[in-house]
This record gives sequence, C-alpha cells and structure tokens, in this order.
Amino acid sequence: MSDATPGSQAAARPGPRAELSWLRAFVAVARTGAVGRAATLLGRTQPSISARIAALERAWDTRLFRRIARGMTPTPEGARLLPLVESALRQLGELERAAGIPISGERELRLGAGDALGRVLLPRALAGLMRDSPGLEIHVREGPGPRLLEALRAGEIDVALVVSTEVAASADDFDLRPLVRSPVDLLVPAGFRGRSGRAVALRSLAGERLVVLQPGSSFRRHLETAFAAASVTFHPAVEVGNLSLVRRFVSAGLGVAPVPGVAFEDDDPLAGVERRRIGGVAPVVYSYAVRPGVPLPAATRRLLERLERG
Repeated sequence: MSDATPGSQAAARPGPRAELSWLRAFVAVARTGAVGRAATLLGRTQPSISARIAALERAWDTRLFRRIARGMTPTPEGARLLPLVESALRQLGELERAAGIPISGERELRLGAGDALGRVLLPRALAGLMRDSPGLEIHVREGPGPRLLEALRAGEIDVALVVSTEVAASADDFDLRPLVRSPVDLLVPAGFRGRSGRAVALRSLAGERLVVLQPGSSFRRHLETAFAAASVTFHPAVEVGNLSLVRRFVSAGLGVAPVPGVAFEDDDPLAGVERRRIGGVAPVVYSYAVRPGVPLPAATRRLLERLERG
C-alpha cells in the first residue's frame, strides 16, 4: 500500500509541456476577466480560448480560474502564477527580437581581411561608405585566412574577406560568395628583361630570386600550386610578412615578386619597380564569408555591395 498522497503522484508524473498559445490565453483571460474579451484580444474564437485554458490546467494540474457573476477571475494559484507567466512571455519576446538583431551595432563594422584586399580595394570601399555614412565605427582584423575564419566562427567579426580555397574545408560553417578575381602580377626592378609592360612566362622564373610572403599565406599556397603544376621549383630567396615589404624588397634589388594584382591597383608608383603580368598562373579568387543564418548589420551589407561593384 502506498503512502503517497494523490497530489504527489500527479506532481511526480511528467505531464505535457505548456504551449505558448496556452500561456497567452491564460494572461488574456486573467487581464480581461472574460473568455469572450480574451478571444477578441487574441483574434481567436471563444471555444479555442476555453480549450487552451483547460489544456493548461491539465498540464499544470492546477485550477487557474473560478467563475464570477460577470466573467472569470484567477484562483489564488492562478494569481500566483500570473506574474511569472507574464515575465516569461516578456523575456521570450525580448529573445525573439534579439535573435533578429546583429551583435554589431547599426553604425559598427567588424570585418577581417588579408593584406591583398586590405591595401587598395577595401580602403577605397570604406572611404566611399564613410562619405555616405559618416560616424561609422570600423574594426578591421588583419591576418591569414584561417585565423579570420576562426574569428568569424567565434562571432568576433561579421564577415571575412578570404581566398575562396581557404573555406573549402569548412564549407558547412560558412556562406561564401565570390568577390573579385585577381590576376597574378610580377613586381620587377625597372628594366627587367627588356621593355616595360611585357608579360613574363612562369617557366622563365626558374632560377630567379623570388621575394614572397611567409609560409601560411593563402596567396603563397596559390603560388606553390601554380609552380608545381608548371614543374617549376618554388624556391624563395626572401620571405617577408606583408606585400608592402615585398614591394620595397624588390625596389632594393633583392629579387622579383609574384603578387596579387588587386593589391596594387591604383597604387602609387615606387621608384625602380615595374609591374608585369605572369602568364600561366590562374587568377586568385577572393570571396567574402559569413555565418549562415546570422543577420548582417546594415553597414556591413552596404560595404559588401560596394566591394561587389568594385
């Protein structure tokens, strides 16, 4: 023979979870004092409101209302639960509103970019955006693609501008859209192999002193792949940390440097350096990566539109 009380068995038994529509019906009846007025407030029928109240009372094993002459009023148990239910519904409303709002403010830009797009294309787009929307707060994280993608995954930035091949291993984590195709150019000392403007074959670089970015660079991996495909040994003579140093080392006569052409568009000329096109190397495709299902701030969307227009 069990010594448990009837109420304790009901409390221990898992029942159906309260649905939001039941909670909203409960609050509406409690605040309006009648099922009919609650039905009008919620745009539902009286039977549907009554059914929701009955379902909630069964789920909680608690009578929530008693009838009075002009409608219904909460029981002591219902009156105790009412502020808790209203608080829960308010918090849920705040949660739903926050779920559609980006972490960044409307006047804040948080993005990551490598050296190639950060030299010319990105500053030009940001300058145009600032003319239209002065007062923007701009936070640019510079680094190699894998590091930028980690920052994007962690929500530290809203968009990462990277070489498309860097996202292949994490394709399920990001939405990717091509942004720009950049030819591969060669920075050479003035007068290198004859008249200015002549294209240089990749095979002809065998034996040249190469000035390149350090290991870990996406563009360097692109070069390594191209050299291997052409059966040309990739043997750097000088390794540096950014493209500005690459150009200065070429100017100093320390070698020639394959570079992404987009990094030197509209660039101020540096004495003693020319830019040639390299034949036999595929363009580098730069894309922007975002997290799927995460809304972008308005300023970030406008920046991406400018970048896509070039």
